[in-house]
Amino acid sequence: MNNQILEVVDSVSIEKGVDKNIIFEALEDAIASATKKLLGESSEIKVNIDKTTGEYVTFRYWQIKPSEDEDEGIELLPENVSDYETEAGLARKQIENIDFGRISAQAAKQVIIQKVREAERSKITQKYESLVGQVISGQVKRINRDFLLLEIEEDLNAQIPRDEIIPGEIFKLNDRVRAVIKEIMTTSRGPQIILSRTDERLVKELFTQEVPEISEGTIEIKAISRDPGYRSKIAVKTYDGRIDPVGACVGMRGSRVQAVSNEIGNERIDIFVHSDNPAEFVVNCLSPVKIYSILVDERTSTLILEVEEENQAQIIGKNGQNLRLMTQMIGWSFKVFNKDQFKEYQEASFEEKFEKIGNRLSLNEDEISGLKLKEYDQLEKIVDAQESDLLEVFKTKTRAQEIVDKSNEFLLQDAFNQDFNDPTMEEALVNLNGITNEVLSDLSNNNIKKLEDLAEMSVPELMDLTDSITESGASTLIMEARKPWFE
Repeated sequence: MNNQILEVVDSVSIEKGVDKNIIFEALEDAIASATKKLLGESSEIKVNIDKTTGEYVTFRYWQIKPSEDEDEGIELLPENVSDYETEAGLARKQIENIDFGRISAQAAKQVIIQKVREAERSKITQKYESLVGQVISGQVKRINRDFLLLEIEEDLNAQIPRDEIIPGEIFKLNDRVRAVIKEIMTTSRGPQIILSRTDERLVKELFTQEVPEISEGTIEIKAISRDPGYRSKIAVKTYDGRIDPVGACVGMRGSRVQAVSNEIGNERIDIFVHSDNPAEFVVNCLSPVKIYSILVDERTSTLILEVEEENQAQIIGKNGQNLRLMTQMIGWSFKVFNKDQFKEYQEASFEEKFEKIGNRLSLNEDEISGLKLKEYDQLEKIVDAQESDLLEVFKTKTRAQEIVDKSNEFLLQDAFNQDFNDPTMEEALVNLNGITNEVLSDLSNNNIKKLEDLAEMSVPELMDLTDSITESGASTLIMEARKPWFE
């Protein structure tokens, strides 16, 4: 019997490539499960196998009764206490072993199979989780409506879901396919390797394999945007001034970029020099198209481009594809205008700028018109203006000083917001009349990011969050936040 156990462990371990300890655990569970069925489902059984000799012992466990009144468990009396080992409220007693030969064909087989499967799945997870994002190849074994099944190792399959296949691609059985490992998905049947041919990382990995300068780290791929099957845009950068990063990626007569394109269904690939400056970046992306002017709206992360009318359609691309890919890659949105449209936009932007200043400073129409004549389109210009010029706009020293003080206050608040750098904070809350930098900081730390969140608070709740406000100040601030409710 001892040899029989060791033979089972050796054969299964060699056949399945599973650690012997896992097989021993499976056998212990199998023997315990069979013993439990003989003694009754309520019994607690554990089996320990000696991994050297194959000998095993079986123990039965009981819960020790805390008192004679308890119905469940075992009561240890003076005359039987020596028959049991006790630990942590449990009593243990060695019982007769069940015959291994009889159970091996029944319970042991199923338990061992299950344990081996779990071990194999664990090996898959451990191996391929570290390879997520890398390219592997496999042979097509099955094609159906929902996915493509690839064999990537012997008896190991991976799936490419239908929406991860490049549009228009057609595969046949036994075709070799390259794809990037997208994720390891946990399912009821164990871990499932999910591959993708539409993922941006596929393009990056293919270029890394094709261009030695990338694999060596001389050239870095900084950004990729992709419309699978149609077009990809890639931004590259090098810190070696002797190397042309675009030329190196394109290769002699386009050999390198063509090799990557052929692998992904002849997808068109545009390669540009990366820049941290978004305006310079977009110039690189659109070269050789001439851009006459670029306005940078940092508030909305938008670039406004002035180009020739005949270049508008080319820059926008079919169904807006070019702009969409540039937005994904640069992280800024775009507006593309011809000269007349650009002039109209500037004029409208000019009016909007003064309207915003007027609203922040609570100015009347005459005062706003005065700011336009003086071209005071920024708070800094108001603060730095001569007193005589301010009097022309605001008429009295008292009013002029009031506006200068307000401008200074907003400049300080804007500076704090810039340092504060919480992009999730709603602008309406940041610019709320009467709110201070200290209160804003305390609100952010307590995850109060929207004007509505503040409006729904009570005075005690607000005072619990910040020490930088009085009871009357808290009440005033909350009522200010509730003003939109009554408009």
